[in-house]
This record gives sequence, structure tokens and C-alpha cells, in this order.
Amino acid sequence: MIRLLSRRLAFILLICLFIIFAAHLGMRMIRNSEVNRPNFDLVHNTKVAWADTESFIINATRGNLGYIETNYGLIRVITILKETYVNSMGLLFATMILAVIFGLYFGAFAALTKYKKIVFPILLLTILGISAPTFFAGLILRQGEIYYLKTFGRPFVSIAGFGWDYKHMLLPVLVLAARPLAYLTRASYIAFGRIMDEDFIRTAYSKGLDHRSTVNTHAFRNIAIPVLTAVGVSLRFSFGTLPIVEFFFVWPGMGFRLLEAIDLRQTALVVTLALALGITFLTINLFLDICYRFIDPRVRDRQ
Repeated sequence: MIRLLSRRLAFILLICLFIIFAAHLGMRMIRNSEVNRPNFDLVHNTKVAWADTESFIINATRGNLGYIETNYGLIRVITILKETYVNSMGLLFATMILAVIFGLYFGAFAALTKYKKIVFPILLLTILGISAPTFFAGLILRQGEIYYLKTFGRPFVSIAGFGWDYKHMLLPVLVLAARPLAYLTRASYIAFGRIMDEDFIRTAYSKGLDHRSTVNTHAFRNIAIPVLTAVGVSLRFSFGTLPIVEFFFVWPGMGFRLLEAIDLRQTALVVTLALALGITFLTINLFLDICYRFIDPRVRDRQ
């Protein structure tokens, strides 16, 4: 376990270094493209971006992530990070809870139901959920809310803005959960279908266990690994679409603020938010890898 942690932490540090460097280089290239005489010397821009990376790391170790200028004066980047991080993680947490609960339920239902005619529509919906563009799903939901407002004369939910209530969270959570929910449904369907054909399930039935007890006692335990893997993949979907969803519904999280900072050329804030997103994703993946080894001894023994 110590060797695993040391390898993964070294990998995380390397990725964080790359994120800082790539963000500085990207912002420098953006600003370079806007001047009258742009410098397309990649070697020069790389050296300057690396110098900026070193300066950022030194200042970060001292607790200084920089400042940005606003209409209200200078604001510390770390202050913005704290506010937006809580907003984004709250949205992501609600999304993953919804996706895991309903994904497991729909996947198990499709795999275990006796009414096989409804399995195909469920799997078709999972394909649509994975394939549909995020902005298109958001547009459909917003148009639905506008139609509801015109029909009944009052809003059902808010189509934009921030608030820790269902009116503000429902639409962004639904859009953000579409791909994770579809992927988890399909993954749990495949996992249940494979597990239910295993010999130990037949043995459980032969011992007199009923269907519910067999599924709850034996099947659910043995789909933990594929479900955790699906959760990790679903997190990639969520992190990748987070800026689009937050921008579309004006949710003041890291994704929305990151897009705004890029537009305003606020390099320090862009680097900090990109780094925070990367560290969060890598840390969650590390946690899932550790869970693998506690759940399945076969994974632990291969290390």
C-alpha cells in the first residue's frame, strides 16, 4: 500500500506540474495572439511559461496564489477558489448521488426483470444519454421550463442562478447527471448480467435462498469493482461538462469562473482553478484505487 501511495502521489505531483505549465502556456499564447506583432517562437514562449510556472509554485508554497483586479478592487484568488469550489463540489456531489442511486436501480432492474421487452428501451435511453451533447440537454430542459411557465403562468424551477434548493439545482443536476446516469445504468446492467450467471449464485439458489436475498447478499457485493470503475468514468464525464453546465445555468462554480477568467485573461485565476479541478479528480481516483484493494483481495495481491 505504501508503494502504491508513493507512486500515485508522485504521478499526481507530475500531473499538477503539467497543469500549471500548460495553463500558463495557453494563457500566454492567447495574449500573444491579440498583440499587433505576435511572437510565434514556441521555444521562447515555452521558456517564459516555465518561468511563470516556477514563480507560481514558489508563491503557492508561501500561501499566495495571486490577486485579480475587479470593479470592487483587488481580490485574492484563494478567496474566489474557496467560494467557487464549494459551489461546484456541492453540485457534483448531488449529481453523483443521483446517478449512482438511479443508475444501480435501473441497471439492476433491466438485468433482473422478467419483462424483457422493456430492457431494450432502457438500454436505448442509456445510449442517448451518453451520446447527447450537454448543451442540447440543457436547451431542451430550459425550453420545457419556458413552456411550463407559459402554460401555467408560474415557474416550476429556476432556469438560471444560484441557490441550494431544488428550484435552482434541479436543471443543472439533471443535465450534469445525464451521462453518468446512463453510463452507470449500462455498467450495472452488464455487471448484474454477468454475476447472476456465476456458480456461487446458483449455489445460493440451491441452498434455498430466495431471489431477493441472493441479489442483496451475494450479487451486490460482487459488482462493487465494476460499479466503482463506472463511477470513476462518470466523474470524468461530470468534470468535463461542469464548465458548460455552470455557464449554461449561470451557476457560480469553478467551471463558470474558469471560462470567465479565460475570457478576462486572468492567468492566476485560470491556473488556480484548473489546478484545483485536476487535484480533485486525481484525489478521487486515488481514493477509488484504494477502495479496490480493500474490496477485492485479488487486486491487492497483484500489487
